Amino acid sequence: MKLLTHERQWRGGETVVAFGTFDGVHEGHARLMRKANELAALYDLTSVAYTFSTHPMAVFAPDRVPPQLETCSQRVRTLAALGVDVTVMRPFDRAYAALSPEEFVRSFVEALRPRHVVVGFNYSFGCKGAGKAQDMVALGKTYGFETHVVPEVRIDGEPVSSTRIRAVIAQGDMEQAARLLGRPYALCGIVEHGRQIGRTLDFPTANLRWDADKALPPKGVYAARAFVRGRWYMAAVNIGEHPTVPGGRMTVEANLIGYDEGDCYGCHMRLLLMKRLRAEKKFESLDALREEVMHNREQTVAYFRERA
Repeated sequence: MKLLTHERQWRGGETVVAFGTFDGVHEGHARLMRKANELAALYDLTSVAYTFSTHPMAVFAPDRVPPQLETCSQRVRTLAALGVDVTVMRPFDRAYAALSPEEFVRSFVEALRPRHVVVGFNYSFGCKGAGKAQDMVALGKTYGFETHVVPEVRIDGEPVSSTRIRAVIAQGDMEQAARLLGRPYALCGIVEHGRQIGRTLDFPTANLRWDADKALPPKGVYAARAFVRGRWYMAAVNIGEHPTVPGGRMTVEANLIGYDEGDCYGCHMRLLLMKRLRAEKKFESLDALREEVMHNREQTVAYFRERA
């Protein structure tokens, strides 16, 4: 997949363009991508996902930007996995936000030469979101492209949305989050030095420096898959502040099962949070905590064994 930071960087032929903020690239967004890829294959065109490098709300109300389901790099990875040919990840600023719906359409028509445009049923565009999906249909007739409006996607009788997924994650229901996203919820970052508490328990952990804007599930222990140093491992992941040994900050620590490659400080690690095993709790002693860590490791192994 080719990544562009502005639509004017496109130098290819005619395209199919799917529009959206794609926060989380969930199952509703995936349907847009599948439609764009289908049209591109049918008419021998290039499929393009058009999105923004920052949340639009960050320009006008940065304190109201919701926790992000994916970082920019994660969104790029997910869109690539969905098979689109090109992603435009454009900066969103006040000048861009001030474009009228028709000016917005002219800007991407001149750059991307779309023959087909794919939008969601609730898509809005142009200054203050004045343009709606049906406006895109009408403008397409003027500017020479056909608009395809993808209907609402529902799971368990409710619409799939980024807001719903954030609420599910806030409840710690990682299995439901995976159903709505179409894949497990991921935390990514660099392994950094921690307080070395795990070493005192004979279970060294990898401390993840995660993106501060990411949505975190509630404190507790999670069965997870961890990708580090080119391999996947089972992991019991603790998210919390270590009430048994107070005074620390919020951490995300992966207890890697079967890992014997030495320390991994400075390595990139990806955690797929599969299931919440328990809430955070304070233990009366380090020995009691050590026993619980062993139990959580066993629970993690059992979780994956049941699904093998």
